[in-house]
Amino acid sequence: MASTYTANEIKDSGLASKQQFTASTTYTFTITNKDIKGNCYLFLEAPLHDSSLPLYFDGSTFSNLSNVTAITNDIFGNHFGVVIQPQGVSEFEWTPTTTITLGGVNIKATGNIGLSITP
Repeated sequence: MASTYTANEIKDSGLASKQQFTASTTYTFTITNKDIKGNCYLFLEAPLHDSSLPLYFDGSTFSNLSNVTAITNDIFGNHFGVVIQPQGVSEFEWTPTTTITLGGVNIKATGNIGLSITP
């Protein structure tokens, strides 16, 4: 079942994830409500400054990029950012190496976009 996020939910400081992300499971991210004239950005961020947590995004793989120009994973494994192009449907797949609990990461975006994540 897909988790959906409206533009209002993920703008500004964003929203805690509505689902658990299980290690070795591939998730498809589809940008929704895209009505932009230039690039916009999507971010997933782990809580910072908590050394008891694993590096959620370290070792993650990204594939099947469609109208996404770049995905950048920070060197510390705490967050990644995605550059979304204005034309067409934008999608990418992410496979984490670490299980992330429900609400374990914050999702935020610029450009008044929504997001759907499956499975």
